[in-house]
Formats: sequence, C-alpha cells, structure tokens
Amino acid sequence: MAKYKIFYKLTHASGELVDASLDTPFEFEVGDGQLDPCLESCIKEAKVGKLQTFLLSASEAFGQAESDAIQVMRRAEFPKELDIKLNNGVEFKTPAGDSYAGCIDKIDGDNITVNFNHPLAGCDVSFQIEILEKSKSPQ
Repeated sequence: MAKYKIFYKLTHASGELVDASLDTPFEFEVGDGQLDPCLESCIKEAKVGKLQTFLLSASEAFGQAESDAIQVMRRAEFPKELDIKLNNGVEFKTPAGDSYAGCIDKIDGDNITVNFNHPLAGCDVSFQIEILEKSKSPQ
C-alpha cells in the first residue's frame, strides 16, 4: 500500500466547504479507513506536486440517499443519557460489534427519525488535492 501526504479541500457542488486540510498536510495510508474509497481513488489518479480538482457525481462519490436507511425509532431505543436533539449525531452498536452512525432528522413525540445515510449521500462534490509526498508502505 502507498502512504500519502496531501493538502485537500472537499466541497459540495454548490461550493459549500465540507472538509479541508489547508494549513496542515493530511497523512494517510491507502485502505486505513481515514478516507472514503471514492476519495482514495482520486488520489491514486493524481500526480505528485500538481493541484488537481475532481468533480464527482453523487453516484461516483458517496452514493445516492437510500430511503431504507432512514429509520423511525422509539425514544426508549436510545440510551437514557443521550441528549436527543434535531441534527445530533447518534451511533448504535450491533450485537456483532459493528457501529452505525446516523443523524436525528425528526422528533415527533416518542418517534425519532434517524438518517443512517452518509451525510454526503445524494450530493455531487468537488475534491481538490495536492499530493506533497507519496511513498510505499514498509511491508
């Protein structure tokens, strides 16, 4: 696997900033889980030392929003200590230990609507990167 040191900026197609490493280089290893695979594939295509912009459609980026990833849950299903507020992030663990993160979209009495889609699902994005260094990982 390859290791990279990059500057990046991720924006909605509208230009709204989502995330960036403008002052401090971001370092990662391909496949380490720090970046979504769609962004890693752009980096693999990029040239070292050249500022490049990749325009990704929703289907190329984080996928389309899926209606079955939106769940209405009862308030009793949430931990008692959790502050249930609109737009708060929540995380649930399955019995197998997997984690699922979501966002509270709606509160209607004891019914809480949680959206488990990726926050950028359904969005076209722009990913601007400059690779500062690329090296092989020691094996």
